[in-house]
Amino acid sequence: DELDTLGVRVAKLEKGADAVKITGQIRYHYKQNDGDADGHANQLRSRLYFKGQINDDWAYTGLIQNIQDFDDDAGNEDKTTFQRAYVTGKLGGLDVTAGRYNMYLVNGNLYDHRADAVEVSYGKDVKLTAFYGKPTDMDDSLSYGDGAKATAPGTAGVWDLEYGETYGAHVATEIGVVKATAGYTVYKDGSMVHDAVVNGKAMGVPSPAYDLDDNKVWNIGVAFDLAEDLTLTADYLQSDWDKISSPLGGEYGIDDEGYVVGLSYKGAKASAPGSWGLYGNWYDQGRGTVMAHTMNGDYGETGFEGWMVGANYTLAKNIVAAVEYYDLETKGINGLVEKEDLETLWTQVIFTF
Repeated sequence: DELDTLGVRVAKLEKGADAVKITGQIRYHYKQNDGDADGHANQLRSRLYFKGQINDDWAYTGLIQNIQDFDDDAGNEDKTTFQRAYVTGKLGGLDVTAGRYNMYLVNGNLYDHRADAVEVSYGKDVKLTAFYGKPTDMDDSLSYGDGAKATAPGTAGVWDLEYGETYGAHVATEIGVVKATAGYTVYKDGSMVHDAVVNGKAMGVPSPAYDLDDNKVWNIGVAFDLAEDLTLTADYLQSDWDKISSPLGGEYGIDDEGYVVGLSYKGAKASAPGSWGLYGNWYDQGRGTVMAHTMNGDYGETGFEGWMVGANYTLAKNIVAAVEYYDLETKGINGLVEKEDLETLWTQVIFTF
């Protein structure tokens, strides 16, 4: 009788303990850049995820992150930041995500970054999703560069692009063996800041920000299996951002279309030692179709085209290694910024627990 009574109490405690779960990920990566932007990066990224069950329908997720930069002796490694904090749940027939979460649009080819937003979705066979929010922090630019080669005097430098508001909707369904998607995304309240570069180093004295037109992006995409474990994906993006204004005056045309074709075979699974995968992508993306790309290679600031190949392999349970190679060329801006060759070799090992 005492054991039965104790069992009831223990079961209640176990149920309460299961309401909060902590998981983690540690990633070491080394990146080598060649071409017109030589250099390397050598970092260890540590993440802790906290998930708490609020009730049967709602949960909270938080993420804290620390980055150890082995090439930097500035003493910033002790900085740990709250990267994500959001709730997920159901409201009537809607699935809801609200807070600071990772927004992932067009397979990451348009956007793969934090966002402060609300996202709702409805449906199963045909799933409609809509969202509204702010794309990342206003003081964290959506594009980065190492200093583009300029053809106009005084224009070489880092162009930091920011948008203060975003909203959109997309639909996903399956038509036979084909997974199809379509979407529309708007980025509003845009601004660009130019930081001059001298001898390959940003001077840290950015020019005053100037306003950009709203960027409206349409996209359609398909994915289907060519054979067992062999998947083909294709995405098309169309932006209405087809010109850029120079700080020195004048307008310059830029490419406003984007094409991405990907091929993947199998894939490493953290739970299955010895599992592996191969993948590759071909890109041709105008600047307006790239807000914060998911790729690990450097892609410049003016749009890009080229290809990448990669492979991953599970070394042991919960330990996955990957290597990727990117060969890209920036589109440049005729009369303002020259094209650049960007080659990146990326290697990483990820531990999960």
